[in-house]
Amino acid sequence: MPDTLVDVEQLSFAHGQGAHQRWVLTDITLEIRSGELAVLTGPSGSGKSTLLTIIGGLRSANKGSVRVLDRQLIGAKESDLERLRRQVGFIFQQHNLAPALSLAQNIQMGMQHSDGHKSDDAAARIQSIAARVGLDDHLHKPPSQLSGGQQQRAGIARALVQSPKLILADEPTASLDRTSGQMVMDLFREFAAAGSAVILVTHDKRVLDQADRILHLEDGQLVPAVDQLMHDTSEGLKKLMHIDAPRLGRMMSVGQALAQVALADGKVDAEERIAMREALTQRKIFSGAELDLIVDLALAQAQAWLQTSASEEGMQDLQRAVEAVALADDVVTEEERAVIRGLLRKPPA
Repeated sequence: MPDTLVDVEQLSFAHGQGAHQRWVLTDITLEIRSGELAVLTGPSGSGKSTLLTIIGGLRSANKGSVRVLDRQLIGAKESDLERLRRQVGFIFQQHNLAPALSLAQNIQMGMQHSDGHKSDDAAARIQSIAARVGLDDHLHKPPSQLSGGQQQRAGIARALVQSPKLILADEPTASLDRTSGQMVMDLFREFAAAGSAVILVTHDKRVLDQADRILHLEDGQLVPAVDQLMHDTSEGLKKLMHIDAPRLGRMMSVGQALAQVALADGKVDAEERIAMREALTQRKIFSGAELDLIVDLALAQAQAWLQTSASEEGMQDLQRAVEAVALADDVVTEEERAVIRGLLRKPPA
């Protein structure tokens, strides 16, 4: 069984004291294991970045238990927290690159609290991680000669050069294009596969598709991510139905067709999202938020179908639900029977 790298129990955190005290996090309990890539979502001000800094030992909690890499952080000495931070790779929204240093020297700063920067292979490790984020040809440049996206990747390289056991990333792909963002996500997945754990704060939908688990913070509390997703989707569909019901019907139909196509190879992954977007973009029927919604609906349908059809119990529940709908008018026509057979048909392998 994978090791538990982060174990948080009934964590609460507040700013201020007395009448001016404001609770930012309340009764947070979660566990992150080695090999896991967890994504933390939620609206601005919900406490995502605060939770990340507490787990990283950069901020102290008011109540509860926070064990990270076998260290209890609540009440820990500063020296113990410093030792923990050396094993954590921090990626912040602000790159915090030293302007007077070259890119190579900035990356080397990620090794400064260990013997790694003195080792014989230090230069090779810097070159290797820079190449992994597409910056190996820029190692001699100062940050001022890098674009915003390149500076973000430089910060990521600095955080990962020491091969940390725990990676804490705050919006790591926000300023990156699709290719660079996927490069970084592939790198995170490699670290996870090697036994590290990754916790990402993000609003990037491209990242959500690749998470092992999605955690959702709302008003300082963890809530089931699927509940929030269903609520947001339902509210959005209601509004769209009142604005343009025929167009919503077209979108739903296209989404269902795309879901069937996605199931053709028996898996649902990030490549399907890319292919769907490209296909719809080329047809120029939908664009913008509508296109994103169609792709989201299609992938959700396909993923749900795969999980349902994987068990006989799930298929029986689906059959009973579909038949109940058909019997709503006390009559099941041949057309309805044909639709039921189609819905219950196993997806092509």
